[in-house]
Amino acid sequence: MFWLTVLALTVAAVLIGFRPLFAPGRGATLDRAEDHEHDIAVYRHQLEELDAERERGAISPAEAQQARNEIARRILAVEDRMQAGDTDADRGPARRSGRAVLALFALVFVPGLAFIVYTGIGSPGYEAQPLAMRVEALRDAQAAASDARTQLRDLVARAEDHLRENPDDGRGWDVLAPVYFRLGDVGRAETAYRNAIRLMGETPARLSGLGEVLVTTAGGIVTEEASSLFDRALEADPADPRARFFDGLGAVQIGRYAQAEQIWTELAADPDANQAWRAVAGQSLARLADTAPQAETPGRPPALDDETIEQVGELDEGERGAMIEGMVASLDERLRAEPDDLEGWKRLIRARIVLDQPEALRDALERARAAFEDRPDALDDLRAFASGLGLDVEDYWR
Repeated sequence: MFWLTVLALTVAAVLIGFRPLFAPGRGATLDRAEDHEHDIAVYRHQLEELDAERERGAISPAEAQQARNEIARRILAVEDRMQAGDTDADRGPARRSGRAVLALFALVFVPGLAFIVYTGIGSPGYEAQPLAMRVEALRDAQAAASDARTQLRDLVARAEDHLRENPDDGRGWDVLAPVYFRLGDVGRAETAYRNAIRLMGETPARLSGLGEVLVTTAGGIVTEEASSLFDRALEADPADPRARFFDGLGAVQIGRYAQAEQIWTELAADPDANQAWRAVAGQSLARLADTAPQAETPGRPPALDDETIEQVGELDEGERGAMIEGMVASLDERLRAEPDDLEGWKRLIRARIVLDQPEALRDALERARAAFEDRPDALDDLRAFASGLGLDVEDYWR
């Protein structure tokens, strides 16, 4: 029944698709000839009426001659079409024969090609899966995943028992660190990574792994410590995909969009990089195209230029903090005077998150909403930007 249904649908699809190949029949040709003859009879009747009007003096001889010429032209045009129709009728059988051969070829070739491709890359022997069977298979897969997770937790529990007795087993901490992170226990993952680095030394995987944990703990913000870890990982292995990705994310969060674009473009196109990180880099590039400013607005300073960043890096921690606070305060004051600067609000919101200033962040979000209350497109842009930083602005705008 299945194959008969497939055959019937295929034939119907081919006939519909190749219907233009079938020329009109002889009956249609005869119908057109009758139409032409009717047109000629009408034109001849018009000539007779024209002669009668000329004899009555209702129309001048010059006008009558002009009308006669026009009617004669129309009669000649109809006769030309009749002759062309006769020629097509003479060629009709041969033409229809050629089209029939082409239609027959299509009827055989198209399904045949589809069958060959399907048997080559499809699964013709695969058993049917009714809804009940698919639901049951899904339940089995969920149960298997739950069992695997339970087994993983059992293994983690055994490893923890071992590490309680042997706390200096760096190999054990090194194995547990990514497992903790996979299970969503970022606190223990951080502890495990730090112990593994302390006992076994730094490797690109451990440095970038700890950096990723710190970024997760900070709600998606590349903190100063995390940035330092990624830099050290890249010094040891410039090809480390995780460190490269978060290096680009850190560049975005300080307004260096061009640098982030270059990093993520190279990572997404690197055939030797892990496929998962390449995919994440590609997705981030797409989001960056929607959120990054295309050019600096005249009269407004950039987020942080290379010279400023270099100067900040040369300061000690206290001086660096004071300088950053001063820059953020200056930006805040400027936005009070120029509240229509959407990119400025984005930089201020990012800075408040990085500096861990929740009250100042709430104030900035409320002022930004007030500034763009009559511009829904700008508010949607702010929502998307905040979402990229792991922030739900609706919690602040209620």
